[in-house]
Amino acid sequence: MSKGKVLLSFDVEEFDLPREHGEEISLEKGVEVSSGGLMKILNLLKKHGVKATFFTTGNFAKINPDLVLKIVEDGHEIACHGVDHFKPKKSDIEESKKVIEKVSKTKVFGYRQPRMFKISYEDLKNNGYKYDSSVNPAFIPGRYNHFDVPRRPFLKNGVLEIPTSVATFMRMPLFWLTLHLFPKGMYLKFAKMSIKKTGYLATYFHPWEFADELKSYKIVPFYIKKNSGDKLIDRLDFLILNLKKQGYDFETYLGYASTLDKN
Repeated sequence: MSKGKVLLSFDVEEFDLPREHGEEISLEKGVEVSSGGLMKILNLLKKHGVKATFFTTGNFAKINPDLVLKIVEDGHEIACHGVDHFKPKKSDIEESKKVIEKVSKTKVFGYRQPRMFKISYEDLKNNGYKYDSSVNPAFIPGRYNHFDVPRRPFLKNGVLEIPTSVATFMRMPLFWLTLHLFPKGMYLKFAKMSIKKTGYLATYFHPWEFADELKSYKIVPFYIKKNSGDKLIDRLDFLILNLKKQGYDFETYLGYASTLDKN
């Protein structure tokens, strides 16, 4: 019997972190960095036989369509993550769906706003999205304060919002950065506690975190480079292996949303 659902997701975007810190990087180079990390992720998921959801930008899909097709061919869910990750626009909700569906040759039902910025649920509904995952119900200085947002999925204007997971105390985010910084066993413990409380773990990563090149960018903060590249692959490997052994089921976001519809 399943102890709960694990929703792994990856924001497949052009690596633009240097731009946040004032250093330019070309779009093509950003996609190249992310592509290397994405291949490692796909190989790891295949090794464990688990499926995940890949929220993908229009920019990435246009520049590396073959890798987007590989995501789908490997049996994973493809979803939207805007068009240009660095400069999200209101029109991205419609435009990214057109781009991703054309490149992936499959229907898209999920969305995640770049950097978890505010989203229009009315626009999502009008463009045929069934769910969104643009809310981290936590406080992160300089990003957002969502202490008042539910930890569990909720409906908003006919669209299912699937919040990312937080720890059961202080709403500490259980996202990409905490897997970098926490001891592996501690992260696993917090993840299991969160599943026990909400029934699921929804966490997300970025392919560029797993890229070997990340450490060569001096402008990237040290705490992001810590345990990056192959070390992060090892940490994700540990997380997946232990959650599988302990009876947790892995599911795509769309698959999870569909089970809630039935209930």
